Order: sequence, then C-alpha cells, then structure tokens
Amino acid sequence: MFRNRLLHKAFAILAVAFLLTSCNLMPDVHVWLKTVDFEVDPHANKGEAFECHITVAYSKDLLDRLQGMDAQGYFSNVDSLKKTYKDSIEIFSFDIIPGKNKTDQKINLRSYNKAQGAFIFAKYSTPGKFTENVGRSHSMVVRLLPYKMEVVSDTNLDAMTSKINIGK
Repeated sequence: MFRNRLLHKAFAILAVAFLLTSCNLMPDVHVWLKTVDFEVDPHANKGEAFECHITVAYSKDLLDRLQGMDAQGYFSNVDSLKKTYKDSIEIFSFDIIPGKNKTDQKINLRSYNKAQGAFIFAKYSTPGKFTENVGRSHSMVVRLLPYKMEVVSDTNLDAMTSKINIGK
C-alpha cells in the first residue's frame, strides 16, 4: 500500500514537471548569477586601482553588441550604452584595489527571467581582452592577476578549492 502511494506521488511529480517544461511554463533563464568573489593579486593592473563591471543585457540587440566588445571598447562606450539601452541594461560596478579581495558580492538582477546574458569587464590599463561571458553559473570566482583575468564558475572544482584555499 505504502509503495503504491509512493509510486503514484513520483509519477505525479514527473508528469507535472513534464507538463511545465513542455508547455514552456518554466522560463528559459540565461543568467543565474547570485554571488561573485574577486581574488585580486597585489600586482593586478600594475598595482593600480581599477573598475570591474558585470553588465546584464535584457535585449537581444544589446546582447549581440556586448558579445563583440573587449573591455577597452566597453568602457569607452559604457555611457553611450547606458543612454541607448537605458531599459535593457543593468550594471553592477565594483571598485577593485590590488591585493584586496572582495568576497560574497551579491548580484540581484531586476529580472532573472528577462535577462538575455551577462558579461564581466575589467578596466585594466594593460593590453588584453579582460572580458568574459558570465554564463549560467550561480556563483563565480574572478581572479584578477597582473596581466590577465580568470573567471571560474561554481561548476568547476577550481572555484571550490580556491574559496577554501586548498593547494595554496
């Protein structure tokens, strides 16, 4: 008797899940980001303070435009992007000081359902790309090194070991 009830409940849960996904009642979320940790090397950006932005696109047009940008292009156009896409852009800005980590930085998007994508841009004075697609991770570790930026998502073991300083 108990076994039959358990099977019926499991079947009902599976049926409801199937219906929700097949009827598009569950949204297709492109950005899940909730927290970011910044690990900042003392020699990042030649030891000079700089800015990092996590920029969220709420329109396909803005998403396409951001995908083609490096950090230098982004920061030289950020004011124009804010004006042109005022309803389609959300920017989380972080002041980065070399040697000072910033952990557990909260990211609360105005709409996780409507976000089309997100990118992180670091305003280094040294040449380089310094931009990454955020993807669908819930949390990220951003390593800001002397001449490069590394982004490790929560789906990667490196992010977990980095947070608890294993192997360092």
